[in-house]
Amino acid sequence: MRRMPRSRTLTYDDLVDLARRFEGVPLETVTGKPYTVGVARTGEVFFTPASSGYGQSDGRKAAQRFLERYNETKSHRPGDYGDVTRNASYLIGLIHASEAVEEVE
Repeated sequence: MRRMPRSRTLTYDDLVDLARRFEGVPLETVTGKPYTVGVARTGEVFFTPASSGYGQSDGRKAAQRFLERYNETKSHRPGDYGDVTRNASYLIGLIHASEAVEEVE
């Protein structure tokens, strides 16, 4: 599996790769809320909070806008993305999970 260096620019394809890598694995948001990630047949990344059990996505364009800002700022604060996506806490949690795995490898 491909590693995602912290300094590297993340693309939507990288995000899909990460989602596939962690599909079904329990993850946590930066505030400690559990969720899982998946990839729909359409190629959209979606998140399923443990609290509701319902998958949610705000679409590829929102994820791409998140990545554009993330690549500029590298911010891990969900509030910094409130105007581009409602899934920032899940996206940041996914990035945290990939960084944690990289540190171990």
